[in-house]
Amino acid sequence: ASRVVSLPDLLGSLGRELVDRLSTTLDWKARFAILDDVLVRALHDADPAQPEVVYAWDRLVGTDGAVAVGAIAKEVGWSRRHLGERFRGEFGLSPKVMGRIVRFERANEMLTTGPATLAEVAAVCGFTDQSHMTREWQALIGQSPGAWLEEVPLPSVQDDLTPAPAG
Repeated sequence: ASRVVSLPDLLGSLGRELVDRLSTTLDWKARFAILDDVLVRALHDADPAQPEVVYAWDRLVGTDGAVAVGAIAKEVGWSRRHLGERFRGEFGLSPKVMGRIVRFERANEMLTTGPATLAEVAAVCGFTDQSHMTREWQALIGQSPGAWLEEVPLPSVQDDLTPAPAG
């Protein structure tokens, strides 16, 4: 988290292969196929995450970030600190920060896809109140939800959202 790492430093020989193959391929479809190929092999070669960390991730995502980290730690039989260290080692962020991001994502989705007030979204997404949600947005993206919505192009009911036929 908060660092820029070169692909070769991150993936070793697979990173060098990815850079070489992508630099000689001009077609985007082929580039994505290369990316898929190399990343699938990298995942296959990677050590699996500890089941407790996977469980913590699933609980955070499954509850839209509304579950307390202490509760997850108790469920997996670890201390909150131990869970935080292991989670951060796997994902680069603490479970608390990840929960904040998941709540933000849910709130953003609700605000940009449906008619809901800020107070309604705050309540549904597990924020104490609308001002709590506004503080979280300010901390995460540097803007209030209202300012964010002014900048995000929302679809109009007049927009044709049906995908074009393939061909």
